Amino acid sequence: MALFITAWFRRARLRKYSSRLATAFVPLHDIRTAIVILDGSDPDCLACCSKMENFLKRNGVSVSAVFIDLRKKKKDTPVYVTGENVITGNGVNWFGMPRLKKTGHLFSSGADLLVNLRDSDDYTGDFISKTVQAKFKIGTCDYAGNPFDLIVAGKSGDNAGLPDGVPDNVCDTSEKIDTICNFLKQIV
Repeated sequence: MALFITAWFRRARLRKYSSRLATAFVPLHDIRTAIVILDGSDPDCLACCSKMENFLKRNGVSVSAVFIDLRKKKKDTPVYVTGENVITGNGVNWFGMPRLKKTGHLFSSGADLLVNLRDSDDYTGDFISKTVQAKFKIGTCDYAGNPFDLIVAGKSGDNAGLPDGVPDNVCDTSEKIDTICNFLKQIV
């Protein structure tokens, strides 16, 4: 019963807040603002953020980085990022929707580009990806309803030697950023 109620609230919030803006591929020279969403629990998240920001800023794009870290915090849990641009477990409500009073300022203004570099398919990432008013959306994980214009997955067969249950398309976030940057350069 609890799962049914949670699913109902999630669907209702997505219907209410989903972006109605039509999305499409946008050339890099037409992109002026970007929102980059990264996994705050990844030890390399700051390096990946810096790499993506440097590429976009070199091309005249204003960048807002948002980190999502929904891990349960314990005394020995490492914290890689802090600040107002980090969404933690305290920043989401009981069914996973970001608290708009705390995080609404991060997504209230539209953007030309949304890049979601999180591999997690949780509701928080799904909600943000579907509600941000962006003209061009790039993701690394497919959500129901296909909010992304482009999905960048790893190369097939990269998981040699990894434990069972790890998908075939696993690759490093840095590699995905390289792929995204190369793709953005090629859109005319």
